[in-house]
Amino acid sequence: MFRYALAAAIVAPLAITHATAQDTDDVIVEDQAGSEVRGDWVLGARVTSPEGESIGSIEDLILDQEDGSVNAAVVSVGGFLGFGAKEIAVEWSELDIDYDGNEITLDITRDEAEEAPEYSFRDRESPPAPEPATGTGDTGMGTGGTGGMGTGTDGAGGTTQGQ
Repeated sequence: MFRYALAAAIVAPLAITHATAQDTDDVIVEDQAGSEVRGDWVLGARVTSPEGESIGSIEDLILDQEDGSVNAAVVSVGGFLGFGAKEIAVEWSELDIDYDGNEITLDITRDEAEEAPEYSFRDRESPPAPEPATGTGDTGMGTGGTGGMGTGTDGAGGTTQGQ
């Protein structure tokens, strides 16, 4: 009887591990679909009106935590070289994005975008946890340089000054 209980105790975790491994097929995505656009293709991309007038650039995306959809794109408009610009949010579904994300158009004018109200971001309730230490990084101690000023011993018990 003890032998069967021991065998069951060894086999049960293996069966559970195997069942869990099969569930990863529902989690892992292997290929990008033709209708999907990579985030780095649109972040920083220029947004234009249908007439080719520059409206601004996409600075951020607003994601829905519940269903994972992209709700809006945050577009930086106005200003000069980034100074004086404001961020507005536009409905993601209103953006016309070509297949590779090279051309993004929005059916409003630059003036309409500049007159739009600035988007109000909510504050985080708590900051993210710090990255765990891996033990392999640089501690930031010392410079590893050769030469310079310093104090040491001359091997005979005396003190020397570096120059």
